[in-house]
Amino acid sequence: MDVRAQELADLLVAKWASPRGVHLMEAGATVVGGLLAEGPLTPARAGELLGWPGEQVLDRFREMDFDLETDRLRRIVGAGVSLDMDRPYAMELQGRRVTGWCAMDVLMFPVVLKETRSAVTGRCAATGVPVSLTVTPEGVRDLTPASAAVTLAPATGADIRPVFCDRVNFYADSELAAGAVAADPDLAVCTVADAWAVGRRLAGLFG
Repeated sequence: MDVRAQELADLLVAKWASPRGVHLMEAGATVVGGLLAEGPLTPARAGELLGWPGEQVLDRFREMDFDLETDRLRRIVGAGVSLDMDRPYAMELQGRRVTGWCAMDVLMFPVVLKETRSAVTGRCAATGVPVSLTVTPEGVRDLTPASAAVTLAPATGADIRPVFCDRVNFYADSELAAGAVAADPDLAVCTVADAWAVGRRLAGLFG
C-alpha cells in the first residue's frame, strides 16, 4: 500500500475509533442487525431497537454525518448495509443477498458478521466491467479480474455517502483507478487485498 493510501486508511480507522465513531458504529450496527433480521424498518421500530425516540432516529444519524437510507415510505433500508438491490455492490450476509454503499462495505461487513464466505459482486466504476470475489475471514479469494483495484477516500467533511462511499469504488485495474485519482486528487489507489485488510481493521472496532 502506498503512502497516501496508508494515510487514508489510518485516518479512516482513527475516525471510527474515536468516541463519536464508536457511538455511531454501535448505533449503525443495531440498525444493520434490524435490517437483516426484519427487513425495512420504520423510524419507530429503529427507535425501539436503539432505545431512542423514533421521531429522532433519522435526525440523530444525520447529525453524526451518517444519513440513513430510506425508501419512498420513509422506512430505513440502509446503514452501510442496504436492502436496495439496485446498488452496484452486493454481498451475502446471514443467508441473504444485500448491497453495500461502497466497495469498503462489501469487503468489511462479511468480516464484521463473521461470514465463513461471502460472494461479492460489483462493477468497475469507469467501465462497468463486472468485478467478483469471495470475502473470507482470512482474506479475498477468486478475484475477477485479478487486476482489480479499489479507490480510498477521506471520510470527513459531510455526510459519509457523498464524501466517502460514492468515491470508494472497484476498478478493473489500477490504471483505471489511477484515472479516478487524477480527476480527484484526494483519492488513493490500493489493491483489493489491501482494501480488505483495511476493512478487517474496521471490523475489529465492532468488538
